[in-house]
Amino acid sequence: MKLAEDLYFFPWTRPTVNNCNAAYIGGAMPTLVDPGHSQLYGHVEMGLAGDGLGAPQLVILTHCHPDHLEAAVQLQRAGARLAMHPAEIAYLDGEGRMLASALGMRFPELTYDVLLEEGELKLGEESLQVIHTPGHSPGHVCLYWPRHKALIAGDLVFAQGVGRVDFPGGSGEQLKASIKRVAALDIELLLPGHGPLIKGAENVKKNFEFIEQVYFGMI
Repeated sequence: MKLAEDLYFFPWTRPTVNNCNAAYIGGAMPTLVDPGHSQLYGHVEMGLAGDGLGAPQLVILTHCHPDHLEAAVQLQRAGARLAMHPAEIAYLDGEGRMLASALGMRFPELTYDVLLEEGELKLGEESLQVIHTPGHSPGHVCLYWPRHKALIAGDLVFAQGVGRVDFPGGSGEQLKASIKRVAALDIELLLPGHGPLIKGAENVKKNFEFIEQVYFGMI
């Protein structure tokens, strides 16, 4: 689904199966954000083919939970570079791996070519902002694209919802602080890690207001 020049969104719409939404940034450095589960990556491949897009050269992981990360294995084997925040890599090597084991899952062994730090991220001619947004997990990041006023939000916020904080490494106070940070941005397109996207600055603003009113007292 094309949203704007070089910006594509592939939402997961089967509520009976857990997988995440993926975002694609075109241009000189084709980049895929959050490829999802390995066995469900065909959904993204069909979306890419349908929009005439090639394989990504860079894969950005907003965080390390398996429903966002697993398919990165096959993409790395195909030659893509991987990027994640250093705090999330450290979490994956500790509490995150223990969490997966407790849930009967196993994290794949990956190497990371790009360490995402707070600030500017150059993708060819495009410039995005990496925003460290802990709360759902310690090294969670969001990506803000000023040209399109678009926020790729991972599992920070959804349409009338927020990322859970009850997993090891989660923090309600950090999540609320992170949400307040991104709510101050000029956002026309909010691309969450699950559920429908939100279009229009007024709708995005109302969603943040709803989240603060409904969820902040519970997390």
